[in-house]
Formats: sequence, C-alpha cells, structure tokens
Amino acid sequence: WLGGQAMAAGGAVVEEGVGGAMTMEGEQALLQRLQELLAQTPYLGYRAAHASLQAEETFKGVGLKRIQKLLREFRESPEVATSVGARSEAPDGGAEEVVAPVESELTITRPDTSSKFGMLIDSGTGARGGHAVTEVRPGGVVEAWNNQTPEQAIRKGDVLVCINGETTFDGMMAQFREKLEAHIRIRRAAGQGAEKPALVEDHLEAAKEKAAWESRRARVTAALIPGLKQIVEKEFGGGAGERIGRVEAMYQRIGRNEVFESDDASGKRYAPGFIEDLTPVLPFHRTQDYPWCAELRCEWKAIREELRNSLDDFLWTPGAYAASNEAYGKDWKIMAVLSKDTWQDEARFKVTSNVIKNLKGIKPFEAFFARMPAHTNIMPHSDNLSYILTSHLALELEEGACSIRVGNEEKYWKEGEVLVLDTTYVHSTKNESSRPRYVLVLRFWHPGLTEEERRAIHLSHAILAGGVEMRG
Repeated sequence: WLGGQAMAAGGAVVEEGVGGAMTMEGEQALLQRLQELLAQTPYLGYRAAHASLQAEETFKGVGLKRIQKLLREFRESPEVATSVGARSEAPDGGAEEVVAPVESELTITRPDTSSKFGMLIDSGTGARGGHAVTEVRPGGVVEAWNNQTPEQAIRKGDVLVCINGETTFDGMMAQFREKLEAHIRIRRAAGQGAEKPALVEDHLEAAKEKAAWESRRARVTAALIPGLKQIVEKEFGGGAGERIGRVEAMYQRIGRNEVFESDDASGKRYAPGFIEDLTPVLPFHRTQDYPWCAELRCEWKAIREELRNSLDDFLWTPGAYAASNEAYGKDWKIMAVLSKDTWQDEARFKVTSNVIKNLKGIKPFEAFFARMPAHTNIMPHSDNLSYILTSHLALELEEGACSIRVGNEEKYWKEGEVLVLDTTYVHSTKNESSRPRYVLVLRFWHPGLTEEERRAIHLSHAILAGGVEMRG
C-alpha cells in the first residue's frame, strides 16, 4: 500500500495498520477481488492483475510487489484463500461455508544422506503456520514416494506443519539434512487433488521469466569471451587468445546451463565450472606428485602453534558460501589466511603466510583454517570447479575419529599429514570425536592449466563479480 489508506469494497475508507500493514477489512477485500479475477482468468500474471486493480478506485494504491506476493501465496498454498474468512458464492446465490483444511501424517525414509529428499519449502510461515512446498524436484526421494504412493503424494502447495516434531524452517531443514527418516505432518485444503482452476500455476509468465533469464545468462557469457581474449592477447602476445579454447568451451556450456556430471567406479562428480582434459581424474591425488606437500608438512607444528594462538570465537566466520550451501553445518567455521587475492592479517598469520608464499610449484587460490566441531558432519556436496584442487594439512584432531570421503574413497586425517583432493567429486566429512578438528585448507590452481587459461579464468571471476571493466 502506497497511499496511506485505501477504500474497502463497500466504499468505506480503511486505514492501514501499524507499520504500514493492511487492515483485516482491506486484506479481505483484496483477497476477494483477486479470487474473482483468477476465476475469470486462471493464468492471470501478477503484472496483469496489478494493472486491473489499478484501474479500480478501491485498489489503485496496492503495490505491484504486494500483488505478486499474494498471487504466489494463492498458488503455492490454496489455504491462504480461506485464511482470512473469505466466502465463495454458492450456486443458489447464498454464501458457501469455507471447508477447513485437513491434516495427515506420513513417514518417508531414505537409504543414506547422499540421497536427497528433493523437496523445497518456503522459508516464510503460512497464514495458519507451517511452510508451503514450493517444488518437488525430479530424481529425489519425495518424487519416488509420490510415484509409489500416489494417494499420499506430496504436491506443490501442500503445507508442512512439522517434520520429526520440528515446526520452524531451520528445524525442518536440519531434519532434511541430517535424518534418514522424516515423519511429516501435512496440511492441505479439504478434498484437494490437483490445484483448483483459479489457483493454477502461472506457466505463461513463469516461462517468460525463465526465458528472459536464460537469454541474459547467454548474453553475458557470450560477451565475456571476446573481452578475455583481448586482455590475454595484450598480456601474452599475439595468438594467445586462441589458446584459451577450453575456457571458452566452459563458458559456452555455462551459457547453455549445462553442468558436467559423471558417475563411475571412483564416484560421482559434479562441476558447473569444468575444464576438459585435466588429469589425473582421481578423488585423492598422490602427494608425491606435488613436491610442495613435503615442504608444507615440515612446517606443520609451527603452523599449528600459530593456529592455537588464534582460537577466539570472534576470529572465525561461517565462510563465503555457508549461508547458501546446506551441506555445511551451522557451526563449521573458517579463519581466512588468503582470500580474494589478498593476504589476511599477515601480522597474526606471519608463519602460515610465509610458508605458503615460499612453496614451490603451486599457485595458491585460497587458504584458510577450518574448524569442525565435535560430533558433527558435513553432508555430501561438490565444490563445483574442476580447475581448483584442494589440499588439507591436518593440525589438531583425534586420529581415527575424523575422516573425509571423496567419491567412493574414505581417508582419515593424521596430524602433520597432507591430503590432496579433487572436490568436484561429491565429498563429505565427519568428526566423531569429542573435540574440534582443525585443518589448514589450501586451494590451488590445477597445474594442468596453461598460464593463459589461468589468467583468463582469474579475470573472468573478477569481471563476473563486478570488479574489473573489460576494455578493448
């Protein structure tokens, strides 16, 4: 609402509530009018609905975002239409009583945590509580359940009241991440099968928005390569731009929304950022092939001592991706040493920084200490980039109780030992001990890249992040 007040359907002025919120009368009038519009045009988009309402004096103060939100709630949770006491007209002209939603319970199990439930839920709480299902993803455990038990199928728009007794969004998500069995209480409109005609998915507008996004992504990636070639030519000389063909192919795939995936005896790989023909293709690489691992190992006690002097909680952060990657536990924290091409707090990490700077035969990409609390695990996930490898120097842990599984191979950390791994393989970790596990994580550019390729990818990161302007 933009005008501070609005007219109710009967013509009376309805004041906004505290903080700009709509009054109950105004909410009921708007919901009733939206129901009428959707009954007339089931596939009505939110812009068209807003335009129709703007033409009416009663609703001309309603904002576009408000209409978009209400339509989304209608389509994702049909119970919203009845939550404010709305009534529909019966065939005889009288008021038809609203039928209350019904609740049911079911239990879904999965064989292991690498098998995803494949169900997305709205983080916002519905009008009657609970969280609406926004998507059931293909290939997930829930889709398999739906196929096997269609009479109890979970559908978009159903509302999850609780999962294993948890009612909050964070609590439900934790159950999805950590448990093999999900006992689910579901609420849906009484007698609901397929969605009601007035509440069908807005396929036309959604398709348009998806096409627009795909077009934007394709344009961005198409414009990126010529700029990279120009810069590489200037820095490496004539013909250098033609030597980044593998980088060009990667961004062409990204523009087409293609992701590299494989599954063989070594395990599953998943890499949106994939450079072809980088070898070896193994979950764990031989440390003998990286002489700098021996140099790093020689300094492990000095690095551990520096770590021990920096255990204050305020120094540790969730990391750049933890908020968006459900695989990481909420208490998994890092302390950056090298981040975004900048050495962090070199006075505090003088030893560690100097050791990494003096390693021969490695091009560091990122370095940080990682803390994994006692009795926790990190769920299976990929780090997405085949051109970045990862090494772990184990610093402090209980040996025999802390392990990492990469692909189909599992190894236990040993203090002072180095592991080198390809994190495009789906990997997971566990700490079954009663104390935290600390490792130094050193991510580095794959040695199979040429200088031109590494420079082109490095530039592309900066360009896509908005930090570099391409000039001819």
